[in-house]
Amino acid sequence: MFNFVLELNLWQPLKDIFTLSLVACLFLHLIFTKRNRLVTFCMFLVLVQFLNWFISPALRSHEIAIYIWYITWMITDALILLYVAFRAVTSGKVLKEEFAICVLTVVAIFFSIGRYVERHFTEFDFIGNMQAYALQAVNVCIILVLLAPVMKQLVHLIGRQLNGITIFGLRFSISSVRSNAVLANPEGVSKQNQRIV
Repeated sequence: MFNFVLELNLWQPLKDIFTLSLVACLFLHLIFTKRNRLVTFCMFLVLVQFLNWFISPALRSHEIAIYIWYITWMITDALILLYVAFRAVTSGKVLKEEFAICVLTVVAIFFSIGRYVERHFTEFDFIGNMQAYALQAVNVCIILVLLAPVMKQLVHLIGRQLNGITIFGLRFSISSVRSNAVLANPEGVSKQNQRIV
């Protein structure tokens, strides 16, 4: 499949779609979630993708490109891991989205390592056949992870707009659901039992 993608010259459009999706996620976070950390994370992902774009023509034209190609992509992927590690150290926490994208980035790095070893030290082509599917799946998952908070915010905003409206006999309402948990006071008697007595 990877060779098929290269022969039809689909590799650049697929990269373009991923980059455009990252830029779209950046703008959606700016408009809807307004979470500074997610916005800066999306911005960093866009910058890494542009770095890949900048490096790619130089790698293709160089004679030793086949030896450093996968190593270069591993280094650019490692930048994402370093960024998240830096943010975790400085802030003391890691966002769910950052953690999920780190896991996906590690998957991409393992595919690059496997393909590098397979291409230069073995005669197999097992990972090469899977890599085109796997890396595109990783890219799609990264976009879905970044879109999840935006979708959650949109559902919340739409729910607030529909609160109290009746459409075709259906009444939309958002109410706060209270927990059924029984809270105990320091003496061990539940507050619910105190109300009954």
